[in-house]
Amino acid sequence: MMHKKGLLIGGIIAIVLMVGSMVLVRVHFVEAAQKLLSDMTNMGVVMEDIELHYSPLPSLRVTNLRVQSGMDTVRIPQLEIFPDIPSLLSGEIKLRHVVLQEPDVNALAHRDGGKSSSGTLEIPAIFPDKIDVVSGRLQLTNSYQAKPLTVSASVEKESSGFAFNVRSASIAELGFKFSGRLDMASTSPLKLNLQATECSIDPASFLGFLTGFGYMSNSTIPELAEAGRFETTDLDFSVDSAAGTMNIKAGGLILDSTSGKGLSLQMGQGGTFQVTLDEAQVDAGELYAMAQKSERGRNATRSLCESAKLKSIKPKGTLIFKSLALHTPPSSVANKGLSGKMTVSAKDLVLVLESLDGKKQELSISEIDADVELKDGKPVVSVRSFNVASATGGTFNAQASLTFPVDMKQVRFKAEASDFSLFDYIITCEAEKKNPLRTVFDTQFSHKEIQISASGYFNTPQNQLTGYEAQIKSLSIRIPQKDDGDNTSDVKEKFNFEALLGRDISGKAAIRRFYYNDWPFSDVAIFVHSGNERALLKASGKLFHLNLNADVVLAQDQLAAQCNVKGRGTSLPSLIACFAKDLSISLRGKIYLNANMFMQGGDADELVQSVRGEASAKIDGLQIFNLANLDPRLGFFIDLLDAVSFNPEGGEGLNFTTARMSAALSGRKLLINSFNLSGRQLQAWGGGAYSIADKHLQLEGKVRSVLGTVNSFNVDRKLKS
Repeated sequence: MMHKKGLLIGGIIAIVLMVGSMVLVRVHFVEAAQKLLSDMTNMGVVMEDIELHYSPLPSLRVTNLRVQSGMDTVRIPQLEIFPDIPSLLSGEIKLRHVVLQEPDVNALAHRDGGKSSSGTLEIPAIFPDKIDVVSGRLQLTNSYQAKPLTVSASVEKESSGFAFNVRSASIAELGFKFSGRLDMASTSPLKLNLQATECSIDPASFLGFLTGFGYMSNSTIPELAEAGRFETTDLDFSVDSAAGTMNIKAGGLILDSTSGKGLSLQMGQGGTFQVTLDEAQVDAGELYAMAQKSERGRNATRSLCESAKLKSIKPKGTLIFKSLALHTPPSSVANKGLSGKMTVSAKDLVLVLESLDGKKQELSISEIDADVELKDGKPVVSVRSFNVASATGGTFNAQASLTFPVDMKQVRFKAEASDFSLFDYIITCEAEKKNPLRTVFDTQFSHKEIQISASGYFNTPQNQLTGYEAQIKSLSIRIPQKDDGDNTSDVKEKFNFEALLGRDISGKAAIRRFYYNDWPFSDVAIFVHSGNERALLKASGKLFHLNLNADVVLAQDQLAAQCNVKGRGTSLPSLIACFAKDLSISLRGKIYLNANMFMQGGDADELVQSVRGEASAKIDGLQIFNLANLDPRLGFFIDLLDAVSFNPEGGEGLNFTTARMSAALSGRKLLINSFNLSGRQLQAWGGGAYSIADKHLQLEGKVRSVLGTVNSFNVDRKLKS
């Protein structure tokens, strides 16, 4: 095509020389020129007029030139030709300068390789040294995106091809608007190089070009199309369609509020690429907003919020990426991901968290210094420092090394929190994992009035056949007792065990000392195994000399438990002190206890109401001290004495050799089937009930005095201090 255009211009010059030696009528000259050029170029040539001008410089002006070659059409409203005068005087035809005013070219973008030449631009000697194109227009008629190229340029002849010094150009297929130098060595295959001091790029058009010509898949980074501003400086852009390569270098770039420098990108058809970047500063809020415009980004954010039990997480500030180098594997290598590395830091980065109930809190990340390495698409992150300050108080800092997907055996970290406040939670802890298996921790956690502290370590499973294992030296849970008038229990919070379900997880824990309020448990062992629909938990431990066992089944919103309590010779004052410390000073004895119970429910209240079971107890050597000043909660012993008209003196007590009780459990009630008190001073037997909810004791029975008299008695008391 370009070879034929060269012949066309040469033919026009030949006509100019003919005009200098022959006197013809203008119309005959035009007709002769059209016929001569058509014969020389094998193209259809039509022109409206030819004029000779001598001032200010000798030139030839052609009006409404139209050239047709197959499906290709060139229309030039006005063509000015300036010959090289010294060369003409010496008998050599040479063109110095050609100006094309508003040329309009319609050409095929893609040709059949069997019907085309090599496409190398062989420039004839007669081709002008310089061509100026003013407001030119190129329409690629069978391109994937039929938008015209508009260009104003100065074209200089090179030894092979063209060099365009472009004053202003717009390439719609690339989305480029630029001024600079464009070197074109071949049209088929296309080989060109663009060097532009400044270039603005339409992100959607450029992304469409990359996907349309196979340099990138549609699903790679569709969010780029949503960007509003994309500019580069010191751009060096080259394409070689024969090799299927595209190279981009830029000294600087701006993508909306993101800026970068030192970009080098090499792309190949099929989605392969290599990219390096000296530095990029990314607006975290803008990156988040861009991600929210795609379904993929929204799903990732939603998953993160759900796992953190938050309504939203929004970043502010700047992320800084340095020494970025990424590359895809060769197209011949299958099932391999992206590889490379980068350094990540931050500037004025803030995370705005919103809880499920609408509360908001800011976390200021004062420092991030991390290396990220990608190995076949799997990130390896090394965090040298990560410091966070809570807007409501406290700090958190950590160093870590981990891979994704997370392999706990590969994770190493050291973390420390000091009174770190997050919504209604305050955390103080130290934790460290220095080897593949063991994580050591010492933590204190509080939520409103609930306080939890724990120290010990847990082990990561060695393989899929073993579970998690924890060894806890000390665990303390303190939950304040509700006042009798507290009606907050009317709000029933349903159970939700989804976090334990859906995954095959097993583990066990051993707790040396466990305090639940004032209940001193010891030697606690817990085993848990979860599946898709339910989880099984087995627990055992001791409360003084009482052996406790529980089998628990957890479904999504239901809990069912079978519990057993057995004990021989447990100190009665110690056991009573778990419920009421001041009451324990009035009692002595050894208790033997056996109880079994079952419960099931969807919330705490329903669980308590469902309790069904039975219990039996025996107390040896029961002693009640200081009857004259006895605690009102033990006042039923005074009722027994009143039944036989016994008035204790100051400091006098009451002794029983044995005390027995058999009872049934039903919800919040203890149904006393029978009780029996045997002692030298007094004997009593009977039955009754105790309401746990309102601490109401009701007893009926008989009492025998030391003199052998037997009387009936009735107890109806609220056991409140």
